[in-house]
Formats: sequence, structure tokens, C-alpha cells
Amino acid sequence: MDTLIPEIGYFSRSEVLTFIQAGSIILIAFFVYKLFARLLNKFAEKGFIHEQLRLTSAFTVRWLIIIITMLSIMGIFGVSVESLWAAFSAIIVMFAIGFVAVWSVLSNMFCSVLLVIFAPFRIGDEIELQDPAADIRVSGKVTGINLMHTTLVTEHDGEEEIIRVPNNFFFHKYIRRLPGKRTKSIKTYMAEQHEQAVADQHLGEDKKTS
Repeated sequence: MDTLIPEIGYFSRSEVLTFIQAGSIILIAFFVYKLFARLLNKFAEKGFIHEQLRLTSAFTVRWLIIIITMLSIMGIFGVSVESLWAAFSAIIVMFAIGFVAVWSVLSNMFCSVLLVIFAPFRIGDEIELQDPAADIRVSGKVTGINLMHTTLVTEHDGEEEIIRVPNNFFFHKYIRRLPGKRTKSIKTYMAEQHEQAVADQHLGEDKKTS
């Protein structure tokens, strides 16, 4: 391939080839991120993932791709990246240990996805969570859901109370459901949240440009 690349100015064939390889890596990284972001948007539009999960995943993957791309380009230009790769690997291990340590957070995030798939209740339903062993009863009207909690609204002594139930709680207790008159699926609710977030983002961009 060196014979096909002429010398350009003060750059030799090998240097030109190095620049081409670096540019190729940047283009590949750009298209990989765009593909991943498009898939996340599709999942969010269909209501399979929450808007917060889409934003968090996109942010994390974007910076991972940037770091890997920078390290790869440094390696192409002859910069020793062994120590940098070791430090990067150590950081990844630390993050993994931290995620394992906060398993309840991951559990709630995973359970939010399961609630979309299995749909044990709908937004607008009256539900009651029961734990006969501990004699625990939590009831209210489902008004929203995010990555961590499901929001219930109930009345106590004539005043409205908001109860936030961890999502993994629904897979450990009995659920008594009283279907509401005007309800929507969790999937539809998440899709509407995504559309609202996109509309708010466009409105903010319009205000900045005006």
C-alpha cells in the first residue's frame, strides 16, 4: 500500500498512511456512536427504555468511544499507551466494583425494564402491595415511573400523599390491582416522556438561537 501513496510535501508515505489510519479510526468511532445513539432513540420512542436510561447510556458510551479512540490514535503515532491502557483498565474495574456494591440501584433499573415487558399494572391503576409475612400494605394510584421508583398517589386525612416505591419491590410482594377507567401502559407513558423531553430540548435550542 505504501507504493500507492505518494509523498506529500514534507510527509513521507508512512506518515501519510498513519494520518489515513487515524482518520479512519475517527470516522469509525463517529459512525459507531451514531448507530448506537439511533438505536437508543428507537428504543426510547417505542417505550422500551426510559428517557433517563437513554441519556445515561448515550453519555457513557460517548465518553468510552472518545477515550478508546484517543488511545488508539496515540498508539498509531507511536506514543506508548501501555500505561494509559493499564490506568484505563483500572478505572473500569473500579467502576465495575462500584456498580456491584450498589446492586440495589442496578436492580431497580433492571426491574424498570421488566415492568415494561410484563406490565403487571398500568399508569392510572389503583394498586396495593402486600407482604403477608411482614404485614406490610402500600396502596395508591400509579401516576408515573422512572429508572428507580414508581410513584403512587393516595389520600390520607383529606390530604394527597405521594409514595415512591422502589421498582424491585414489585417483584418481591403481592400486587392487588384495581384497573382504572383512564389508563395507559407503562410503555406508552415512557414513549410520551421521551417525546416531551425531545420537544423541551428543541424548545430550549430555539430560545438560545433567538
